[in-house]
Amino acid sequence: MEQRKQDILKAVVNEFTVTAVPVASQALVSRHFVNLSSATVRNELSELVDLGYLVQPHTSAGRVPTDLGYRYFVDFLMDLAPVPREIDSFIEGELRVVGDTQVLVEKVAAVIAAVTQNAAVVTAPRGTQARILVSLEPEEVLVVLLVEGNMIRQQVISIGQAARQADLTRLASKINRELKGQDRDEVARRGARLTPGLEREVLTQLVEVLALFERGAGTVVVHDGVRNLIKQPEFTQASRLHEVLEVLEETRYLAALLQELAAASELQIVIGSEHRTSQLRSCAVILTTYGPSRRIKGVLGVVGPTRMDYATTVGRLQTVAKHASDRMTEAFA
Repeated sequence: MEQRKQDILKAVVNEFTVTAVPVASQALVSRHFVNLSSATVRNELSELVDLGYLVQPHTSAGRVPTDLGYRYFVDFLMDLAPVPREIDSFIEGELRVVGDTQVLVEKVAAVIAAVTQNAAVVTAPRGTQARILVSLEPEEVLVVLLVEGNMIRQQVISIGQAARQADLTRLASKINRELKGQDRDEVARRGARLTPGLEREVLTQLVEVLALFERGAGTVVVHDGVRNLIKQPEFTQASRLHEVLEVLEETRYLAALLQELAAASELQIVIGSEHRTSQLRSCAVILTTYGPSRRIKGVLGVVGPTRMDYATTVGRLQTVAKHASDRMTEAFA
């Protein structure tokens, strides 16, 4: 795109983001392009409409960015807004006092909603960093997992061979000593290297318990800030707001959607018609990942109107992700 068209498109996006009113050529000339004539700006606007980056709702109205216009802006024209020191301090302070993972996830959602003024969506880090505690009885094994910030999961598994209590106690101590803090893949590798016997059988079943927990952990989505959507003019129509709320309330579907989107890259921005689900085609969704390690990650992000302050929102999301990751890392230290 020619430089002048880029400048005008960027100005239209920035103006419309603030005012939610179609942007007229006179406003652009007075506030952004004092060295250009109104006629020149109108011609450029008309060409941007023909190219699909802008739309004119009515003959006498100004212009509004299309989904394609927002996409071009995000990909080529957006300059990330620096996060003010007071916002960074607020985010760090709100998350610093949280120790339990589930409480942290809920706090992260509340903080995102507060600093972005959009609806927030957060999933807990996925993958199990388990501090494994195993209590063994002669006929059965009680597996107690302390996972992801002090959440306890228990599972009883049966063993196919008789064992003395002394052997079981020694095995429990060995598992606690050698596998504490290891994830499911490491437990599986350790078990695969063993010869057939009691330890291998216990570790094989322990892998299945960890896998079961991971599948369940990924289905929980915490959201906050729906009240922020109500304030936006795009959602004054009850039917449009209801469509978005349906997606937010279907947590199992939303969890799968978030994991799918976030898998593509560390930062994902999906705008309007790019969504595969029709309920979100009036929305923009911005997602990034966080967690205690590269292997164990959750998703955090926002849902809002396509008329979103993308530059500010991305910067603040990344700041929340950094502080939330720091807290998770401390919890697993």
